[in-house]
Amino acid sequence: MKQAMAVITTPVARMLQRLRAPSSKRVLVHEILWIQILSASIVGAFAIGALYWGGQWVLQDNYSRWALQWTEELNELGSPLYLSDDSEALLRLESFVKKYPEIGRVAYFRPDGTPLFSIDGDAELGPLTRLPESRLEDAKALVGNDQPYVLQSSIVSPRQFEILAPVWTESLADDGLFAFDPAVALTESKTELIGFVGMHLDFILFHDRLLANIKVAILILLVLLFAFALYGRRALRRALASISDLQDPIQELARGNLKVKFEPAEHREISDIVEALETTASALSERDAMLMELANHDNLTGLFNRRRFMEELNVELANIAVHEHSSALFFIDLDQFKYVNDTCGHHAGDRLIRKVADELLRSVSDEDIVARFGGDEFVILHCSTDKESAREMAEDILANMRRLAHVEDERVFHIHCSIGVTMINRAKANPDEIIAEADIACREAKSAGRNRMQFFEKSSHIVERATSDVGWMNRLRNAVDGDRFELRFQPINRIDSGATRYHEVLLRLRGDDGKLLSPDAFLPSAVRFGLMSEIDLWAIRHSAEAYAEYVEESPELRLSINLSANAFESDNLSDFVATVFEEYGVPANRIIFEITESLAVRRPRHVELQIDALREMGSKLALDDFGTGYSSFSYLQKLHFDFIKIDGSFVHDILNNPVDQKMIKLIAEVGREANMQTVAEYVQDAASLELLGELGVDLAQGFFVGRPTRRPLYKTTPISLSSRRNRRSWQH
Repeated sequence: MKQAMAVITTPVARMLQRLRAPSSKRVLVHEILWIQILSASIVGAFAIGALYWGGQWVLQDNYSRWALQWTEELNELGSPLYLSDDSEALLRLESFVKKYPEIGRVAYFRPDGTPLFSIDGDAELGPLTRLPESRLEDAKALVGNDQPYVLQSSIVSPRQFEILAPVWTESLADDGLFAFDPAVALTESKTELIGFVGMHLDFILFHDRLLANIKVAILILLVLLFAFALYGRRALRRALASISDLQDPIQELARGNLKVKFEPAEHREISDIVEALETTASALSERDAMLMELANHDNLTGLFNRRRFMEELNVELANIAVHEHSSALFFIDLDQFKYVNDTCGHHAGDRLIRKVADELLRSVSDEDIVARFGGDEFVILHCSTDKESAREMAEDILANMRRLAHVEDERVFHIHCSIGVTMINRAKANPDEIIAEADIACREAKSAGRNRMQFFEKSSHIVERATSDVGWMNRLRNAVDGDRFELRFQPINRIDSGATRYHEVLLRLRGDDGKLLSPDAFLPSAVRFGLMSEIDLWAIRHSAEAYAEYVEESPELRLSINLSANAFESDNLSDFVATVFEEYGVPANRIIFEITESLAVRRPRHVELQIDALREMGSKLALDDFGTGYSSFSYLQKLHFDFIKIDGSFVHDILNNPVDQKMIKLIAEVGREANMQTVAEYVQDAASLELLGELGVDLAQGFFVGRPTRRPLYKTTPISLSSRRNRRSWQH
């Protein structure tokens, strides 16, 4: 059998597509590298600033120490010049100034601040001027103090200093040789200001050396930063290579390629991410495979489902249009499968369906396409064949199915099938029409006796029937969706008193000509097109609505609702009934549900559970059409029903048929023993009603009792006095 793959776009795949980074996105490696360089640059700038200002601080401290040392020495060297014209002291002073290039000028001032003389170094300074009064006063205040000078510097030019120190003499108050007391002499010493010494310092040489060193340090730092950046870039790329390696696989994963391979990572964190991505890809692959299986295959048999088969049929139609060959489509419907399903349960039916699917696969070639089209319907697409080969293949399938035996609950079932075949050529391009033709041919095979094959033959009868079926399907669909069915109420009266016991709810459909159609006209089509369960639910809801509408004027109102076997296909029938009854305020004990004898006798497990649930709600149950099909009184004794409705085929000729009379009498007696009331259908005249009463039947329904009406009506059935008298005597 042909297999095909399909690409499913999952929500997870759409989410992964967002992971694909466009060109405008930042690169993680570059961003980390720039953060690293910026951080290093900030640290380097702080280091350079600290180096510069630290050097300045060290120089300032050293300058201060040197200034103190030089001031003391200049004081010693210059003091003699105030007392005498000592040329030798002047030479020593000049030699001292030349010795230190940072000394720009040494100047001596009189006590009043006027210049005495000066010695200039290499610096080019302006003419010597009188000391300002403020500096003069500050310097005078230092006489006799521990701090021997005043230091001035400029923020603008921190390398230049102006030092001003007072020059004074100290003498003992009494310098006599005898009776000299040093302690008294020191406290009474005499201090005399003789002048000031000023010094201009310019440490440009040291400052330039500092700046040169700082420049070298900055250059070295920049080289280190550049080398660090190169090394960091390389180290980061190496460290983050495993993350970069994930980019392309993730993009492939986002494109839907779940077979993508991930490179193993050295680092534990990245390895965990890679493992998580591989697990995600594996889970997505398994999920997609499962979704593809569910989307394309039947859960029970594993065959292609209807949707996938239609895709394959469209592909074959395209091939036929190109290559101009012919193919065949087989529509296969199992005969009497419903009997197995109802008798042994759905699980037995499922096992049989799987066995049939396996047999069909063995009966075709690998190039043929087999699909499950419905409950017990299968289709086969036999490609590139002619009519004679298609006939031979259909005969082989029929022969293989005839040999197929299924054992269930110690029962052996031989399931045959009917096959409809339609040939596909270039003139046929509509897949729905092709399926419809094969379906029509299959129904023709069933009508001809089942267990056979039939080719589709286009005739006026078949076309008319197909057109009629399509029309009924659309009509019924519109009737269900548009609430176009109508309800009628037919009374069921007591035979002994003629009083109305309850009303049966009947369904009608108004035709295009405005006339009402009976259920016999449209229910077979509803069953064939799978709409019966929806019609049952429609009838339940609208019957409850009608009860709520008419119960006020008729408090004794009771309704009987017919349920088909399709209504029990859903497991929530009882839940639906309970919800509807609660919505419209319908007491469950005022409603009777009628089911057919065939369904009641087979009693599949799911049907039995639903019946028990309806009975627990308080509703009563009626066995409809009793006497047809099975007619086994042994079954009747096992069933738990409140009413038995005798099929009309026993009633319509009751006056002339003694066998029917005996059958009805027997049913009435068995029903009475089982505590069930009997109802006779199709009562057409007073004589039949009187005879039914004599035979022990409790209730009657038919045109003589009352015709179906738009609303429930209560009309007593006229009965003869002799019938009433005979009835009472019979009861006693």
